[in-house]
Amino acid sequence: MSKSFTGKKKNGEMTSETSSAPISSSLEKNVSILKEIFESCDDIIFQPTQIDNKSVCFVYLSEMVNNQVLYEIDRGLSHYSTDANRGFTSHIRQQFPLGTVNELSELQSVVRKILSGHTILIVDELDHIFSFHSTNSTGREVTEPTTESTVKGPKEGFVEDIHTNLRLIRRKLQTPSLKVEHLTLGQQTNTQVSIVYIKGVADDGIVNEVHQRLSRIDIDGVLDSHYIESMIKDSPKSPFPTIYSTERPDRVCGGLLDGKVGIITDGSPFALTAPSMFVEFLHSGEDYYDSSLASTIIRWVRFVGLFVTLILPSFYVGVTMFHQDLLQTPLLIQIAANREALPYPVLIEGLFMLLTFEFIREAGLRMPKVFGGGVVTILGLVLIGQSAVQAGIIGPLMAIVISVTALTSFILPNYEFHQVIRFCGIPLLLLTGFFGFMGTIVGLMFGLTHLVSLRSFGVPYFSPVSPARKEGWKDVFIRAPWWAMDTRTPGIGVENIDRAGKGNRARPPKASKEDQDEKK
Repeated sequence: MSKSFTGKKKNGEMTSETSSAPISSSLEKNVSILKEIFESCDDIIFQPTQIDNKSVCFVYLSEMVNNQVLYEIDRGLSHYSTDANRGFTSHIRQQFPLGTVNELSELQSVVRKILSGHTILIVDELDHIFSFHSTNSTGREVTEPTTESTVKGPKEGFVEDIHTNLRLIRRKLQTPSLKVEHLTLGQQTNTQVSIVYIKGVADDGIVNEVHQRLSRIDIDGVLDSHYIESMIKDSPKSPFPTIYSTERPDRVCGGLLDGKVGIITDGSPFALTAPSMFVEFLHSGEDYYDSSLASTIIRWVRFVGLFVTLILPSFYVGVTMFHQDLLQTPLLIQIAANREALPYPVLIEGLFMLLTFEFIREAGLRMPKVFGGGVVTILGLVLIGQSAVQAGIIGPLMAIVISVTALTSFILPNYEFHQVIRFCGIPLLLLTGFFGFMGTIVGLMFGLTHLVSLRSFGVPYFSPVSPARKEGWKDVFIRAPWWAMDTRTPGIGVENIDRAGKGNRARPPKASKEDQDEKK
C-alpha cells in the first residue's frame, strides 16, 4: 500500500510527521496548518464564523460539496446555545443523523476528508474536528454495460463511483459473509480500492495474496483499475490477461460465489476478479440466463470462432503457397486464375489487409458517435477490400478470408482477450508464410505451452483442463443445467466446494393417489 500523505514541505506537501500529528485544541493553529497544506488551492474554502459566541471555521472543497447539504449543516448548528446543559459535541450528535458526521483526531484524516468532498468543522477549544458527509453525488447513472451487452439477464453496469458499485454488489449478495475491505492507493490520487470476497467460500490464501500484492503498489496515481491489473498480474510480460476485467455486477457476483476475489477501484467502471482461467474469457454472462443446450451450442460457436480468428488467414496462406495438393483441382485452378495478374505474394496481401482492418477499426473507435463508428468500420473494410480487388492489388479470396476473420473476432465476449487473439494471428501468419503448416504447428505449440505454464494467483491458467479436473468440465466445454452444477469450479482453492444440495435435480411431478388408482 502506498503512503497516503506526506506533510508540509517547502512546496506545500505534507511530511509524515505532520500527517500523523494530533488535532490541536486551538482553532487558530488548526486553521493555520490547513492553510499551509492547501497553499495556492483557491478552491479550498475557509469560512470562519460564530455559533452563539463560539468560534468555528468551515473548510470544504467548493467544487465537490453539495450546497443543499451545506445549508442543512448550517441550519442544524444554528440551534446550538451555550446556555443549554449540553456541550457542542453532544449537540451535533443529536442534531445530525447517525453516519453523516464523524469525529477526527488526526490531521491526515482531516485532509483526506476535505479532498474527498466532506465539509470540515473546526471548533475552538475542542481537540477533535467534525467531518460532515456533503459530497456532491453527481455522476453517471447506472446504465447498460457498453462492452458486455446481453439479450437476457440484468442490464445494469458499473459506474465510476465506488459506493454505487459496492451497492450493486451488496444488493445481489445480501449476506454478512460478503466482506468489503478498503485500501488507499496512489500518493497523489489517494484512490479508494475495495477488496470484495465471500468469507468461507474464497480461499484465505488467495485473499492474503491479493492484499500483499496491492500493498506492494507504490505509484503516484491510480486512475483506473487497469493500473492495478498491470501491477499485480502474474507473468506481466505475457500478452494474455490473467485477471478478468468486467463492468457487469452479476459477473462479479458470480465470480465471488465461485470463490474468487473482486477488486473495485474508485473512478473506474471496470471491476477485477481473480484468479481467472483461460476458458473464462470464452464465457459470457448470458450463458447462465439461457437454457443449457442453447448456451452449450453458443459456447462451441465461440470456440470455433477463436480458431477461425487465429488460424484462418494462416491456413489460406499455407495452402496457397506450400500445400496446394490439399485443394481440389477445380478450386486450385480457380485460385491460380484469380492470382495470375496479382503483383504481390499472398503473404503480403494478408498483412496488408490485416493492417488495413486495424487502421479502420481504430478509426471507428475514435470517430465521434454521430458518424456511426461501428458502421463505418464494417463498411470501410468492405469498400476497401472491394476496391483493392478491382484494382488488382489483392485476390478476391483473400478479401473474403480477412473479412470473415475480422467479423468472427467479435464473437469473443471479452474485449481484452479479443485484442490478444486478434494480434496473435499476425505472427502466426508470418510463420506460416515462411515455413508453411510446420510454422503454424510450431507457433500453436509454443502458444499452448505458454498458456499451460501461466498462473493466476497460484491457480493454473488452463485449469480445469490442465491439470484435468473432470468435475469442473460441467462449465467449460458445455454449460450444464444448474441442478447438475452442485459444486463450485475446482482448482481455485475454494474452502467450501459445495454450491448447493443434491435435491435440486428436476423430477417429474409425483402422481396423485387417484391417478394411481385409475391406472390400476
